Amino acid sequence: MAVRREGTQIRIDPMNIRILNILQKNGRATTAEIARTMKRAESTIKERIGLMEKARVIMGYTAVVDKRALGYSTQALIFCNIPSEILDEVDTKLLKMKNVLRIYHVTGERRYVIKIATKTNEEVWNFVHKVLIPLGVKDVDSRIVIKVADRNPPETIIEEPVQ
Repeated sequence: MAVRREGTQIRIDPMNIRILNILQKNGRATTAEIARTMKRAESTIKERIGLMEKARVIMGYTAVVDKRALGYSTQALIFCNIPSEILDEVDTKLLKMKNVLRIYHVTGERRYVIKIATKTNEEVWNFVHKVLIPLGVKDVDSRIVIKVADRNPPETIIEEPVQ
């Protein structure tokens, strides 16, 4: 499979898939460690990672933080609708807020889902009534998350190399 982004074309071959799998499991892995694991030259690994970064296949590196350790023990999914004329404005404002983890534009009766983390259930109520509704959000349906089953690290796509 070939990927072309920002003027860079890169082929996602089995070696690149292995590199991506390693980095998704451990974003702190050095090129030397990856090279040893894969029995390849470090320069080869460094070059491939650089090309994948340039093509934005690798979009960045981040720490995965347990929000509960910071006191954010409540997560909620807020299903709602937003008038199309203010959609971009609302997206921009919400993504600047610390409690907003992710925004999904989805199909269905309520076409917008906002994932938030708060310290209490009351903060979820406050977020809906003091933030969302004044922004023009309609048809709000909030759901408190009671349990999360997730990969560690979350939201990784692990793919086995094609032989």
